[in-house]
Amino acid sequence: MTSKPRNRIVVFRLSQDEYRSLQDACIRAGARNLSDFTRSEVLERLDAEAVGGHLSRRFASLEQQIATMQFQLNNLLQGVIHEQVKQQS
Repeated sequence: MTSKPRNRIVVFRLSQDEYRSLQDACIRAGARNLSDFTRSEVLERLDAEAVGGHLSRRFASLEQQIATMQFQLNNLLQGVIHEQVKQQS
């Protein structure tokens, strides 16, 4: 829970079916009320996206490092094969 005052308001419209679905999800989650449930779900999504973005960048970096190592290994292997062919000649 945050210690900062909550003094900002977000308003959005829902269809009757969307509202019922939101109420049902709130009840299933055992949330105190619809406002708390919606706030926690939105903030959780934002946190997950922040973590997901970090992980995506980290995976991209690792993929680049692996690609670089594969390139270097292929060059080494070609050098070894070339030397073996030279020695056999």
